[in-house]
Amino acid sequence: MELRERLRFALQTGAGPPTRGAAPSPAASVARELCGPAGDLPVERMETAHGAVHVAEEWWPLDHRHGRLALRQALALDDTAMARLAPGASTDDIAGAAFVDVETTGLAGGTGTYVFLVGLGTFEDGSFRLRQFFMADLRGEAPMMATVGEILAANRALVSFNGRLFDLPLLETRLTLNRLPIPPADLPHLDLLYPARRLYRRRLPSCRLASLEEALLGVEREDDVPGWAIPAVYFDYLRWGRTEPLRAVFRHNALDILSLVTLTAHLGHVAAGEAPAEPDDCLALAHWDESQGRLTAAAHLYAVALAGGVGGEDRAVALWRLARLYRRAGRWREATQLWQEEAHRGETLGRRVEALVELAKVEEHRRRDYAAAEALTRRALSLVEVATLRDGSGPLALSLRPEALMHRLSRLRRRLAPTLVVRKRERAG
Repeated sequence: MELRERLRFALQTGAGPPTRGAAPSPAASVARELCGPAGDLPVERMETAHGAVHVAEEWWPLDHRHGRLALRQALALDDTAMARLAPGASTDDIAGAAFVDVETTGLAGGTGTYVFLVGLGTFEDGSFRLRQFFMADLRGEAPMMATVGEILAANRALVSFNGRLFDLPLLETRLTLNRLPIPPADLPHLDLLYPARRLYRRRLPSCRLASLEEALLGVEREDDVPGWAIPAVYFDYLRWGRTEPLRAVFRHNALDILSLVTLTAHLGHVAAGEAPAEPDDCLALAHWDESQGRLTAAAHLYAVALAGGVGGEDRAVALWRLARLYRRAGRWREATQLWQEEAHRGETLGRRVEALVELAKVEEHRRRDYAAAEALTRRALSLVEVATLRDGSGPLALSLRPEALMHRLSRLRRRLAPTLVVRKRERAG
């Protein structure tokens, strides 16, 4: 499929040198040609204090729908959503954020990789403003990067997709190489890749932006330039002066920026709910809250996911995590009910045995009912022995193997011994 995609793109763009008789245009000459109403690219030459910068600019109404969502919905995040998406940031930070996406001369990064197109989206004057800064030739890097750096530093936050590992380090490298200040280190940064993975890595085959667009936002790109082909398009422009293929790169970058906005809206909507309608969303948020120490909220969401009918492996995950949170909080009655359910309905032998062992621990350590603990342990041992005879192997967990269960039985018998002696004396008397 990748080879077919590469061939399709090559045929569409006509990759390679111009036909015989057509002289290649120097990049500097092309830069002058494309800056005006007759240019081949939608950029204008802008004079700044740092030098000439080439920029394309569009304004989008807040009601513009990118897929199923309107841009304005990214401004509707509440405090609950922000606590999950970007701890420490506020809703005002998102309203004053720069949505950032870059196109580069290589996907590996490093000091030899140039950033030739920087897309910056901001909410301004009741609209969404999209600026795309283009490096028309390599001599224009310093003024372009200086302008981009100033804009980034002037915003309250940054929003990106995988920007922590790719976009921002590349921008900082190019700023540093040009002896320009980098954005403040404490600038809040919402990298949407991480919350998207937390919510959807168990449900979607991929958490690439293109996959999230299609599955969550209802965005389907047609004739989009693939990311791996973008460096070659820019090099083709530098060598031969071809500007037409670059139009697809500008469009690709603009769609990425718009997707950042509506993906923020979508993730914020899911993250804002104390109990989303979908049990899978509840389970994902419960994992999220538990990892960030919001244990009460996590327990509530695990319980809602179970009540909502989450099934299969996810049901077992929700049940065991909830039981452990109950145990940690000292809510033994609720934890015991869950283990009893798993001991009867657990889909695997290992889960049923583990549930019986947990119930035995409660009887032994909490209720001091050693006889009940022994009965539960014997039941667990019987399940393991039957499975061993049938399949030739028992559960893999060390604490659930026959030798571990026999050791537990021996300890319980020692504890029971004084009680049995007293009972014999009582019967004899």
